[in-house]
Amino acid sequence: MSQENVELTRRAFEAFNRGGVDACVSEGLWSPEIVWDATPSGIPGIGAYRGHEEVKRFFEDDWFRTFPFGEWEVELEEVLDAGDRVFAMCRQHGRGASSGAVAELELAQIATVRDGQVVRVDSYLDRGKALEAVGLAE
Repeated sequence: MSQENVELTRRAFEAFNRGGVDACVSEGLWSPEIVWDATPSGIPGIGAYRGHEEVKRFFEDDWFRTFPFGEWEVELEEVLDAGDRVFAMCRQHGRGASSGAVAELELAQIATVRDGQVVRVDSYLDRGKALEAVGLAE
């Protein structure tokens, strides 16, 4: 089952790049009860969001309004199996919509999978803390 969870996580990243929250929802990759918790990142003003609509509002109203990108994608760099959880190291690339400035953010995420869907995502800026949280500390 763990390899299936890794593949599901990869597909979720691909879907998100194609069409954001809507793609993850329409392809059945995210549970309706998904929790997207960005509090472990320590980024001020970002919290935990529950359900498709709340997660979608976070990205549309908070994330992309605060960081208005003309181009944006998430590159998955590393994926590690941790049973019902999957560690994913990613790099977000963006180009400012009006400035054209290039921005990049490295982020570790832990996806929790249940019954073939992602039910939770926890985001960290610190790779080591994320590995520790998922039980894969170096």
